[in-house]
Amino acid sequence: MFSTGMFNRALIAGLFVACASSAAAQPAGDASLYRVFLRDGSTVLSFGEFARVADRIVVSLPVGQALQMLSLPADSVDWERTDAYAESVRANRYAATRGPDDLALLSGAVSRALSDISIVRDPNQKIAMALEARQNVMRWAAEHFGYEAGRVAQLASLFDDVIAEARTQAGVRNFELSMVANMAAPPSTPLLPPPSLRESVEQALGAAALAPEATERTSLLRAIQQVLRDAGPEDASWTAPLNTRVSASIATEERATRSYETLTTTTLKSVDQYARAADVTGVERVIRRALAEDDRLGQRRPQEMASLLAMLDTKLDATRRLRLARDNWAARAEATRKFTASMAEPMSLMRLSKSPLDEIRRLAGPPPARLKRLLARVAAATRLLAVMTVPAEGTNSHGLLKNAVQFATRAAEGRERAVMSGQMPQAWEAASAASGALMFLERAVEELAQLSKLPEMQAPR
Repeated sequence: MFSTGMFNRALIAGLFVACASSAAAQPAGDASLYRVFLRDGSTVLSFGEFARVADRIVVSLPVGQALQMLSLPADSVDWERTDAYAESVRANRYAATRGPDDLALLSGAVSRALSDISIVRDPNQKIAMALEARQNVMRWAAEHFGYEAGRVAQLASLFDDVIAEARTQAGVRNFELSMVANMAAPPSTPLLPPPSLRESVEQALGAAALAPEATERTSLLRAIQQVLRDAGPEDASWTAPLNTRVSASIATEERATRSYETLTTTTLKSVDQYARAADVTGVERVIRRALAEDDRLGQRRPQEMASLLAMLDTKLDATRRLRLARDNWAARAEATRKFTASMAEPMSLMRLSKSPLDEIRRLAGPPPARLKRLLARVAAATRLLAVMTVPAEGTNSHGLLKNAVQFATRAAEGRERAVMSGQMPQAWEAASAASGALMFLERAVEELAQLSKLPEMQAPR
């Protein structure tokens, strides 16, 4: 059966060949000029299709012989006029390139379809095939910018005759065809002529005023300035005043850039001082000053300010955390002092044990008499730690010292067994325990020292 399968396969295959040959025939860099119509009544030229990204529209703006990428706020665009004009540009370009070849392919496909239908005997099958073929022809018009709508309507009407005849054969009466009247029409928006050099420069200058990105704005202004400098003496009457205007705009942008760089540097320096002192009020005052300075500068760098304010918010949050930590430290200072004092004796006993523990670690002793004194010291430290009252902030240092004492006990007892048996494996086990005891003791000393220090601002990770 003919249906869409045979018709579409023939049409698509032909269109693929036409597209390839048309693309090969196009000169490199050939692109259409689109227009972006703004709500203020002005227009911006776009070399090739523009792109809409989130709340921005990105265009490739021709300035002299160069192209400048530029993003504009999407809400500044008159989308109804812009989309209508873009559709006309696409239709015009299609008509000038692939349109004739595609229409020829469509005509050939219609001829083959009519030939296939003519050999079918069943009237109902003829009607179904013709209806589907006619629908494909009308869809082709809608998908090809209404190109040669009158000619395509004539092609579709060929199937109307086939359908009418088949319905008569099938005994169907009072049939009306109305779908051809709904054939898609080509876009009606007229295309504007390419702008003159002066018009393109003036459009680019207007676009620069709307660009929210300072780097894009400055880059575009410099490109305009170069075009004006390269213009011939015959254009001096209009290039001179525009060059003065552009130079003033560039100077303004450069001053704004320096001002915001200074604002960022001084603000971050000030906020760091207040943050290290846990002065929340001072940080808040710095933020207010930065906002006031931005207002004074005319809010000319919204992105730079957004980045600065994000950093200031992070600093403010860190300062509040530091303020809370210091207040907590002050509130717990007395409990911490008592705990530190209670840790002094077992810590002293373990410091005295470092030398014999190091000897056990190196398998270098100690002599039996010193080993017994080591056992006595670690036993005394164990008793002291067992009865100690430990506040929440002292849990880590107490646990580390307790581990150090436990490993020291294992090291001393293991060394004693090794001495009595004369077995090296037992001596190595004792050495391993001594190494652990020394490690935990060092960490306990560091942790205990931190308890007496005022909390400091943590470096960002």
